[in-house]
Amino acid sequence: MNGNGNGLRGFAPNDLWRALPPLRRKATALLLLGVLVLAAGCQPQAVDAPPAPLNASVAKWFDNHAAAISITNDDWPIPGREPDIDSYVMERGLVMGYEIVTGNSFSGERIFSGPDDERIAYLMSELVPNGFSYYGHGHNHVDHDELSYEEALESFQACYDTMKDWGMKPVAYAYPRSAGHEEETQRALEAAGFLSGRINIRDSGGFLNRLLARNAGKFYNIPGSQLAPDNWFGLRAVEMQSIEFEGCDRCINDNDELTPILDEALERTAWVILSYHSIGQRENWGWYDWDEFRKDVQSIAARDFWTAPMNDITLYVRERENAVITLDLVEGGAGTESIEVTLSDGLDNVRFDQPLTILFDQPTDWVGRPFTVSQDGELLDELVFDTEAVALSLEPNERPYLLRPRHSGSAAIHREQDYLAGGKPSVRQDD
Repeated sequence: MNGNGNGLRGFAPNDLWRALPPLRRKATALLLLGVLVLAAGCQPQAVDAPPAPLNASVAKWFDNHAAAISITNDDWPIPGREPDIDSYVMERGLVMGYEIVTGNSFSGERIFSGPDDERIAYLMSELVPNGFSYYGHGHNHVDHDELSYEEALESFQACYDTMKDWGMKPVAYAYPRSAGHEEETQRALEAAGFLSGRINIRDSGGFLNRLLARNAGKFYNIPGSQLAPDNWFGLRAVEMQSIEFEGCDRCINDNDELTPILDEALERTAWVILSYHSIGQRENWGWYDWDEFRKDVQSIAARDFWTAPMNDITLYVRERENAVITLDLVEGGAGTESIEVTLSDGLDNVRFDQPLTILFDQPTDWVGRPFTVSQDGELLDELVFDTEAVALSLEPNERPYLLRPRHSGSAAIHREQDYLAGGKPSVRQDD
């Protein structure tokens, strides 16, 4: 009797096998072989791994520049002006913004007669198509900090509404008379519908104070890892004015004083706003020397700045704060066939139409190959990147963009046309 006390004879495995009749041994062997084959077929098989999801982000600044800068001119756009500021800026690939006072100047004189005013027509037909822009600067050119909330709101609202009547899109604002420091004034500007407001820094003058202001970061908006300003309606500007005009030692007087600020802005990945008056017009208030301005433009053009109007940068940052990116890969026999990109921000697409730059790594088999960008069947662009890193600028409009590498051969071209038309890819024998 074995140790379990059940009265059965204990068999070693070999004893059990020898105890079987020969025919049963054969049948059992065949059964075991079948079980082994079946088990082998159930083992996990090697399969192609699904494509790794693409991680995407929005660049801090458009086109992945290191920093941003706005050149603002608190002056009127004047066709045929000498010196020709606009051409000089444009020829170096930069842009500038002009003030729009929709009512009266500080002297009570009406500034622009309306949308058909020669200067407004020049701005909208000649400068805006070349990337220049404008910003609100009051219905009346007054110190809004001296007004009540209701009076300031009425003035801001009149400026906003008149700009719209003139075919403009009000976004950014620069407070006249270096005002806009009162919290009540800033609230009124926001209530009127503007999205940002520029102030000039009120620091005491002298080289030491300018150095302390620079080192303390007072000239820089959205520095470092910060993705939005501390105060949208108190954006800090660098006031540019020649020392020969009223000896303004709290201003930045020339290119030698500006250059360290530009370099510091790049180091901080920040947005700098330059506030000029009467460039090259020594007979006018707050003038800045023409030769120094040309040096400023050259210094900016030589550095990695996104040079854009306050309007564009305001829209970019506000869109970026709300952006959601979805990337879907479509795989085929020859690798990644296409990438569908949807960029959303939940904002009004009519007003918030500034393209955002998204960053992602393209599939390795796309490197060095041109790919098309289309939306709703319309070909928008063709790009090529020699590394996996891609920086692609798209409007956040909640509709999918299709990215697809260029193919050669008639069948591939036909399939590409199907994609651009919004259909399914055609499968052909000559692919």
